[in-house]
Amino acid sequence: MKGSVLTIALVAMISVTASAQAVKRPSFKAYPANIEKTKAKAINFRQSPDARSFRTRLTQAIRGGVNFAGHYIVAGWGCGTGCISGAMIDARNGYVYWPEQLNALGVGDTENGYVDEPVAYRKNSRLLVITGSPGKANDDDPDLPSGEYYYVWKANKLRLIKYIAKPTN
Repeated sequence: MKGSVLTIALVAMISVTASAQAVKRPSFKAYPANIEKTKAKAINFRQSPDARSFRTRLTQAIRGGVNFAGHYIVAGWGCGTGCISGAMIDARNGYVYWPEQLNALGVGDTENGYVDEPVAYRKNSRLLVITGSPGKANDDDPDLPSGEYYYVWKANKLRLIKYIAKPTN
């Protein structure tokens, strides 16, 4: 009897582990972007008036050069404990985009503290991954659950392609 209970428990643990590993995560390679040799010289404040409030952070981000989707620059800054905000700068023309998902997003956490890379992206990919809870358009909107959110940058917007719930302990 003891052996069969142990066997059932072991099989259950293996199947839970296998199903967690079976989750297919989108890859950066699956959403390629051609890297352009463009470099924004300045923020376009005329077409991006909200950018004036974040002039220092956006200007610093431009100095770092293109880091996302071939010709964009992801700029980010802290907005409190476990909170990050950000914007996208088009290096071609200095225009600033304000995706709601980067508006005060909640950084994901583990038993050891916050995740190391709450917003992951690559220069040669249109995929952006948020680990935590994405921001929202309005403060009155409900918070989204914590997890892994996979977005593709398309037509100057982040479009959700996959959500993986945070594992419960």
